Amino acid sequence: MGRYVPDALTTQTIEVLLSDLARATAVGEMSWSVKKPRTHEGQIEVRTALEDCPVGRLRIYWVDPRPDRIHVAYLVNHVPVRRLDVNDSHKDWVNTTHKHRYLPTGAEDAYIPDDIPHVALVPTVPPGTYQAVFEAFAAECRVTLPEGYWTEPGR
Repeated sequence: MGRYVPDALTTQTIEVLLSDLARATAVGEMSWSVKKPRTHEGQIEVRTALEDCPVGRLRIYWVDPRPDRIHVAYLVNHVPVRRLDVNDSHKDWVNTTHKHRYLPTGAEDAYIPDDIPHVALVPTVPPGTYQAVFEAFAAECRVTLPEGYWTEPGR
């Protein structure tokens, strides 16, 4: 049994969502909030040309004690079509950047990507890092970002 809702998306829908056929476009600008005491979360709505897909979203978050551990997800039907964990651990990978793929069984698999900017394991993240990681992830998901979409956290 999987971790997410089984059959929330079919294999065919996932393939289309992650292609130019979906014409996925983010709308508006990043909306930031603080979850729990130290978790910063940004979201932006994503619309596609697929009639049977509701509005999705791109989400990024990190927790203050580890700002170099960044998490990004492309969510549709309440499941992450793709998910990115920067400098996080997964099974045999320790402090390793990796991505997850949703499978129609409700499970997910993971792989090490080569298209995400390197983020050093340091207590302070340089300006522009979160945006660069977010944009690389959106590009892999074939989501077009509008000009001026990025706002800085806390705004």
